[in-house]
Amino acid sequence: MGQTRSGAAVQAIARHAGYYTGARLDVAALVPAACRRVLEVGCGEGNLGRVLKERGCHVTGLELVPEVAAVAARHLDDVRIADVEADGFPFAPASFDAIIFADVLEHLVDPWRVLREAVGLLAPGGCVIGSIPNLQHHGTVWGLLRGRWRYRAKGITDFGHLRFFTLQTIRGLFEQSGLSLVHVGRNYRRTLWRRFASFVTGGWARGFYTSQYLVVGKRT
Repeated sequence: MGQTRSGAAVQAIARHAGYYTGARLDVAALVPAACRRVLEVGCGEGNLGRVLKERGCHVTGLELVPEVAAVAARHLDDVRIADVEADGFPFAPASFDAIIFADVLEHLVDPWRVLREAVGLLAPGGCVIGSIPNLQHHGTVWGLLRGRWRYRAKGITDFGHLRFFTLQTIRGLFEQSGLSLVHVGRNYRRTLWRRFASFVTGGWARGFYTSQYLVVGKRT
């Protein structure tokens, strides 16, 4: 029998063009200026990390696809090839000021364990930055009301997503790892009607418009 691989490793095939190339400026903007040592888990080709390097950060990338990691190595300070679920993190405790999981945690079999292990790599006062799809999005809810659940090449129902989250379960994920959420941002298309609906519901309706949460958790 072959070596057991994580869900993310099994999924790392036949991805669409551009899957590994996103710079994710919205995620980079959440890394505090005081954080100089940054680890990006699932760094792709390193374009997000390259933005942080231009800000003066020392950026280490973890990537499980060797061909993609080879591209990232041209841009980042250090790149390791590893499957964090199967191999763990090849770093000493307190090695980083910030750790980024940009659209990664939902691909893991056990994101709770992986995040707890990652927190052990943070220096005191360090933080985790994550972007996580929102299952409560109205498109997904409307599909379920009609009895439809369609896996797609990308998006909330990406065929590689093994775990699904709402804001409540994201909070639980971070809190069980010893992280306190200090920032919650949302990616969604803002319209006048959506702003009005959010206002009259005291912000409750925003959960249905949010396609992705952008969160920062600080080590407690």
